Amino acid sequence: MNQGVEGTGLAFIAFTEVMAVFPASPFWSTLFFLMLLNLGLSTMFGTMQGILTPLMDSFSLLGRHRTLLTVFSCALGFVIGLLFTQRSGNYFVTMFDDYSATLPLVIVVIFETISVAWVYGTDRFLDDIEVMLKWRPPVLYKYLWKYVCLLAMVGLLTASLLRMVFKAPTYTAWNQTSASEMTLEYPGWALAMIVLLVVFASLPVPVGYIHCTLKNHRAPSAPSLEGPGQEVHRELYTKCSSTDQLDSSSYAVPSDGDGARSRTVFLPVGNEQYQLLSQQEEEEEEEEEDTSV
Repeated sequence: MNQGVEGTGLAFIAFTEVMAVFPASPFWSTLFFLMLLNLGLSTMFGTMQGILTPLMDSFSLLGRHRTLLTVFSCALGFVIGLLFTQRSGNYFVTMFDDYSATLPLVIVVIFETISVAWVYGTDRFLDDIEVMLKWRPPVLYKYLWKYVCLLAMVGLLTASLLRMVFKAPTYTAWNQTSASEMTLEYPGWALAMIVLLVVFASLPVPVGYIHCTLKNHRAPSAPSLEGPGQEVHRELYTKCSSTDQLDSSSYAVPSDGDGARSRTVFLPVGNEQYQLLSQQEEEEEEEEEDTSV
């Protein structure tokens, strides 16, 4: 306790020592561990949803069997979690906590920064924020995203990798003979597991990019419905009935074919339909909102 407790020791050593000196300690201990259980379950809800949703969106077969995919993923996670319940489980918890989240998270954020700041473009991203929030962030964010944040994260990643190369990863173990803690280096198979943890957690980003690039390269380029040189995005939509006529001239989008009938653009959101709002009606609705106040 004098050396400081962190990680799992904070919950299972420090707080349990505190609960033991409380009046009616079994009651408070029960509440404390129920809180830990609910905290873990609520965290796993978001984590599992973040895993299952991209899989179902990317693969239609998995999307049609949502329940089976959820059960299989939870069962697989349960089997893997049995590794942490052994007597040596705390060492694996430390390994996963140190190397399966920190470095992969930095790598993924670097990919995100490059894609947003350099591929998509910071100006377009600021335009999107302005449309959503009705105010434009300062231009300082543009240079922070493109240069400061990116260089800082690349420097942090480089320093972490160099530290792993020049100084072998170590862990703290309990020596029963001397009844004290000692620092040991990970064995070869543990180092291989650490490398696999980092690689597998970071690999989906470049693999997904390569897959989408090859898929778009092989797919035949379809003619745009909006006409050449016309950028269609950030349009405003208004709720309408799905039984509205599709040949309405006020919401029509011209077709590329000669003599082809113009069509209406609908944006389905759940069970509702949203129809492209013309500039004139958009101004009228804004005036109605101002006068209704």
